[in-house]
Amino acid sequence: MTSRKSAPAAPTRPISIDQLRYLSIRNWWIVVLTGAVVGCLGLAYSLFQTPMYLSSATLYVTSGTEPNTQSAYQGSLASQQRVASYAELIASDVVIRNALDKSGLSMSVDSAREVLSTASNPETVLLSIAARDKDPAVAAILANSVAEAMTAYVEQLEQPNASSKPLAKVTVVSPAVAADKPVSPRTSRNTMLAILLGLVLGILIAAFRERFDTRLRSGDEVQQSVPSPVLAEIPTESSLATSPVIDFAVGSSRAAEGYRRLRTNLAFVSVDQPPRCILVTSPGPGEGKTTTSINLAAALAEDGNRVILVDADLRRPSIAGRLGLTGSVGLTNFLRGDGVISDFIQNGPVDGLDVLVAGTLPPNPAELVGSERAKEGVEDLKANYDFVVIDTPPILPVADAAILAQYTDGALMVVRAARTRAQDLSAAFDSLVAALSTPLGIVLNSVSVNDSRYVYYSYGQTGNGSNSNTMHGPRYPERLEAEFPMSGNH
Repeated sequence: MTSRKSAPAAPTRPISIDQLRYLSIRNWWIVVLTGAVVGCLGLAYSLFQTPMYLSSATLYVTSGTEPNTQSAYQGSLASQQRVASYAELIASDVVIRNALDKSGLSMSVDSAREVLSTASNPETVLLSIAARDKDPAVAAILANSVAEAMTAYVEQLEQPNASSKPLAKVTVVSPAVAADKPVSPRTSRNTMLAILLGLVLGILIAAFRERFDTRLRSGDEVQQSVPSPVLAEIPTESSLATSPVIDFAVGSSRAAEGYRRLRTNLAFVSVDQPPRCILVTSPGPGEGKTTTSINLAAALAEDGNRVILVDADLRRPSIAGRLGLTGSVGLTNFLRGDGVISDFIQNGPVDGLDVLVAGTLPPNPAELVGSERAKEGVEDLKANYDFVVIDTPPILPVADAAILAQYTDGALMVVRAARTRAQDLSAAFDSLVAALSTPLGIVLNSVSVNDSRYVYYSYGQTGNGSNSNTMHGPRYPERLEAEFPMSGNH
């Protein structure tokens, strides 16, 4: 039994700036929605704020000196030094109380101190007093009252005695006036900043989501989960919505090249004994295993092989309905002993391809596929066909695929990009190993057609695929593909 390390629950490698860009593109709806929500919150916050108005008065500080050059210069320096002290003095209880008493405003000293502010330039003798209030008139009255109270208080402080002149004085050179527009809230600025913050938050949410999201999106992530090669990455093909089989004879679509690459790579899995009886399964439903089975069989038939496609999904068969074949008789009839297996084989949709549909649904599918007659049937098909492709149920919900795998040369595991989780693939791989089956490789289904590794190739070829891509395409830096579900996948 093969031993291996279990897959990590979440990626641990750091996310680069380039990956963040792809994350933002792929998760654009998260980024946009987060930006819009936070922007609306910023707008609502601004709209519910009470508008505040600002009024300011400007004071001019001078020192009393003799009128000569030297004394004037010294007086100017003294005035500049006093400005910083006066700015602190404006917030004193004495100045604010005198201003409130004179103005008649009904507010406390502490409330007035909270809405007052001062500003000064150390290189000038100008001092500005500003007041904020929801009423522009109150803001102007408070600023002017404090300015006048400051003028009187400085005169009192700077006068040594009653007969001498003040050493300095403060003059109101620009009284405060009621403002026409509020200074806050700044709705436009707040909204734009909130939107910007929301966009950044959206990118971080997308990165956090990616960091702990175990869904597999690239071949590199698949190979980090299980020690098995990715044999092909099949891009989304819109034509599968109307036709279950890709027309390999008409041009070379991206999906057709993907299945040709799968066909080619299967031959390299074991060069001495290439697998001829191939079981196809997936960890869970809806990951594209039936679509892969059908088109792998068609690609093998395109190369001139005799191929038999077997629908061994005896729980939810779909091949008969997709290919327009009779679904009432098939594999279950053979397993019940109604005839030899060749009696129930039908012609497929392409030359060289035959189909054995599931038949009527049995009550005991696991017992049927595990019977000795099932083994004999598989051996009979291997003896009469170049390739046998067996479509089975998902391996995690039921044991049918693990039971059938022991009769085949190996199993292909189909996973769906941006849907299959690493832990599910790991568990499915363990189930195959426990059943003593040979895991042939992984098929990554529904990969974005915008992936650069597909754009790189030219798809203008026609014919039987002899000029199809080599076993491995060029390696590109890891990319984060968008999620595009493949239409018609089972």
